[in-house]
Amino acid sequence: MAYLEVTNLWKSFGDTESVLQGLSFAQERGEILCLLGASGCGKTTVLQILAGLMQADSGCVRLGGRDQDGVPVHARRIGYVFQDHVLFPHLSVRRNVEYGLRMLKWPSHQRGRRVHEMLELVDLAGYEERPVRGLSGGESQRVALARSLAPAPDLLLLDEPLSSVDQRLRGDLVTQLRSVLETQAITAVHVTHDLEEAYFMGDRVAFVHGGRVNRIDAPSALVANPATVACARYLGMGNIFALDTPEGQRLREWATSAAGTGGDRGGTNATHLLIRPRTVLRSGHGDIRQGLPCRGTVTSLRPKVNEVQVELRLTQPDLEGATIRLDLARTGIRRELQMVLEASARDQGARPWILGSGGVAWLTE
Repeated sequence: MAYLEVTNLWKSFGDTESVLQGLSFAQERGEILCLLGASGCGKTTVLQILAGLMQADSGCVRLGGRDQDGVPVHARRIGYVFQDHVLFPHLSVRRNVEYGLRMLKWPSHQRGRRVHEMLELVDLAGYEERPVRGLSGGESQRVALARSLAPAPDLLLLDEPLSSVDQRLRGDLVTQLRSVLETQAITAVHVTHDLEEAYFMGDRVAFVHGGRVNRIDAPSALVANPATVACARYLGMGNIFALDTPEGQRLREWATSAAGTGGDRGGTNATHLLIRPRTVLRSGHGDIRQGLPCRGTVTSLRPKVNEVQVELRLTQPDLEGATIRLDLARTGIRRELQMVLEASARDQGARPWILGSGGVAWLTE
């Protein structure tokens, strides 16, 4: 049995369409799960239901095998780190961190020891008597984290805790935050709309779309195989083609024709085909056993920091001149390929190309 079980949550506000439409997921003890999705998709609503701050219209939440329906907020042993820190401005760092311990009536000497442990954990030892008004955004967020961790919660909820932190500091704070949660073996649900943050924070990522968990997997697996059209688009992937068109049928035949592409991997449920933006591109047809042959014209080459974006207008398979965009790693572009790309861009003639056999993926709605 999973440690946290969220089953078939529904929630609407007034007469509007339900924000949550049967949302479900399960989470193991000590796991960090990131809820990823666009603003307004219901991520914060899920956290508020878990914390007991909001009642679901229907559905069930079980934590440690116990149904949370009817359990008051103060009895749930759930920590909550808000987006805007919500520190008490008139209290010192120490008094902020020990606030929850006072509510739980911890003895004074235990409170002092626990505050010291938590501030050391978040690298703020020596800040005990500082006023929180003078703290930076990153320091304030670490105080908020220490305050939430102090009572040793059974579950920690983090609602976009780094969104108000300077972009230059965010990478360091993501690393530090994950380290703290791992050190304490904390079970955490972390909400974010930032893919990079979810990738580095989560043991698994649950992509929320249409009021449900649309896709859930380890971060690397989710990026490698988005599986659904909505997830692929949220990850910024273009080159998505519907299969219910004549062009789509030709695409299906093309993608399943070469050895190594998995033949029936599209299955009967596939509705779209994705040509991965990051895939191998070779010139010529030569040995096609490990690739997908196509023809096309390079319409542009755009240098990026670590990549070169290639726009390739395909003429075979016949997609009526559709342009795909490929992000080729600079380290993978040999001089020969560079010369062929530049020549194709210059003379606009269709040339033979080979895409890596793993360069396609099947998607469902």
